[in-house]
Amino acid sequence: MKDIASKAVLITGGGTGIGLALALQLAAEGANIIISSTSKERLAAGAQQIREASPNVKVLDIVCDVSDRNSVKQLKDEITKAGLQVDILVCNAGVTTSGDYHLHREEDWDWVYGVVLNGTTYCIQAFYPDMVTRGSGHIVINGSQAGMVPNWVTLHGPYTSAKAAVHALGAAMRPEAATHGVGVTTVVIAGTQTEIMKSERSRPDRFGEPLKVEVERRAARRIPSSDVAGKIVTGIKEDRGWVATHPDLKDRTKQYFDEILAAYDQ
Repeated sequence: MKDIASKAVLITGGGTGIGLALALQLAAEGANIIISSTSKERLAAGAQQIREASPNVKVLDIVCDVSDRNSVKQLKDEITKAGLQVDILVCNAGVTTSGDYHLHREEDWDWVYGVVLNGTTYCIQAFYPDMVTRGSGHIVINGSQAGMVPNWVTLHGPYTSAKAAVHALGAAMRPEAATHGVGVTTVVIAGTQTEIMKSERSRPDRFGEPLKVEVERRAARRIPSSDVAGKIVTGIKEDRGWVATHPDLKDRTKQYFDEILAAYDQ
């Protein structure tokens, strides 16, 4: 989608981090912006930043819990009432937990899968059919290097496996969506300066108390969210199937897939 000006972009998890950085860059291109998350305060602050930076575009901030299908439907209703249609959908909302597999409770799995996997599918189910009808649109699915190479980062079992699933979703959707004039870009994101490790502050009450497991924070090179956002903007404009944020991880990724391919020769 080369022409982004005047298009309406929905970014889930858009109040902070990569979502907000992307909103700022797309607004600068002339796109109208809808950001959503579970925090009214962080959304309002993010929306104000966008309005100040790009005063000539429309900016909506709408509270939505993407792990709740009805909340996603209400999000769509609010966007429609505002006179907008979603031309670009960015499935960015994400949360994680930390700890060994056996220490994760049912509610931990339900919450992470609810946001990372179900939240992505609920949004696609809500907005993709309209794109098909119009014969145009673009979907961005923000994945993770952890999901691309699942044995690279441990102690995030629900997150890692959910991100692996959304990679498969994006790859499977892309050829089908292309026949309807819709692009699909899957983004493999590694260490970035975001607030994802503060995820527990966003856990809805229905998923119980936070998982309290002491885990040493892994040392990693974390790039600015704006760098990731810039790569995503290019991916949308050039209709790329995949975007990877950390070229230095190519060899580690190849090692993982070489191990899989070796099994075909045994």
